[in-house]
Amino acid sequence: MGIKRLNHAVLYVSDVAGSAAFYRDVLGFRPKGDAASPHAVFAQAADSDNDHDLALFRRNLGQQRSGPFSPSGETPGPHQPAAGLYHLAWEVDTIAELRRIRDELAELGKLGKLGMEEDHGIHKSVYGHDPDGLLFEVCWFVPEALLEARDREPGDGRLDWERELARGA
Repeated sequence: MGIKRLNHAVLYVSDVAGSAAFYRDVLGFRPKGDAASPHAVFAQAADSDNDHDLALFRRNLGQQRSGPFSPSGETPGPHQPAAGLYHLAWEVDTIAELRRIRDELAELGKLGKLGMEEDHGIHKSVYGHDPDGLLFEVCWFVPEALLEARDREPGDGRLDWERELARGA
């Protein structure tokens, strides 16, 4: 067990609409959801079955951060670049593997601080930093057969390990 594949890339960009148009027109990425958002666009590659393969977040320098992962109007934190790559997301096959990686990151002191474990509904994530401080995400997507109605609605973002491990996969 281990990393299955690169799930998605998240980029900070100065012009979300312009970047979304580029990735759409040149590389065939299909915007998902509210494609008109000036703050963020999530896009799927032409032949992908991923929820999203690319996310574009606007970065406005000089404004205060509104949260650890707020995509709009934030000043970079100590481990966040001003522009460019925000993070890569590696996918694993099971919630047990995600927990194992989470525990290993914690033991190594590489698990991020508050907010670095999140329940995104259809996927559950742990965030960490590599030795150079670059942010990465490791995620597990709930198999379709195990999805519940609450997985498709916004929650409080807190990852309930006991619930997820009991659901298994």
